[in-house]
Amino acid sequence: MAASGLQLPPLKAAEFIGDVEQHMRGKVLEEEIVALQERLRGYKQREQQLLLRRARLMQREPEIRTALEAVRGLLTKKDTGEQVQVDFELTEAIYAKAALQDVDSVNLWLGANVMVEYPLEEAEQLLQQQLDVCTGSLEAISKDWEATKNSITITEVSIARVFNWDVEERRKAKAAGGAAGSSSKVAVAH
Repeated sequence: MAASGLQLPPLKAAEFIGDVEQHMRGKVLEEEIVALQERLRGYKQREQQLLLRRARLMQREPEIRTALEAVRGLLTKKDTGEQVQVDFELTEAIYAKAALQDVDSVNLWLGANVMVEYPLEEAEQLLQQQLDVCTGSLEAISKDWEATKNSITITEVSIARVFNWDVEERRKAKAAGGAAGSSSKVAVAH
């Protein structure tokens, strides 16, 4: 499993809208809200992808560690003549016992219903590489997830600020229209 296969393309970080009035100059409110909501939807979709990948890796990491420990245990007993008692998982919650002696190789599942026999030393090296990739991918996903969560929050705040700006602009327009209308009525009454 290559690390590059686990990485999503970079995502542009959300920018905080500090001055909403300046930001909205020359823009149509509905179009800007739709654009912000589309961006938010993209960030949330990214977050879901990251959470799914993280869950798969978190499930896989203990499996790799267990296999690596088993291979290392077999390596320590190799050529000693000692028997090793092991429990093989046949299916979920069903195990078989076996006594092993002078083991030189193990079979590893590579995925997609493929199992390959490796000498113990190669199996240890492969499992260690997979564990390193898994751990590195988990760290990268955690950083990406934090950045994505920040972008979600910033975008949600931006949407709220644009909505609030629109409400304030409508109030100002209504007050200006109401003040102009009342002054003309006052002038007519005199």
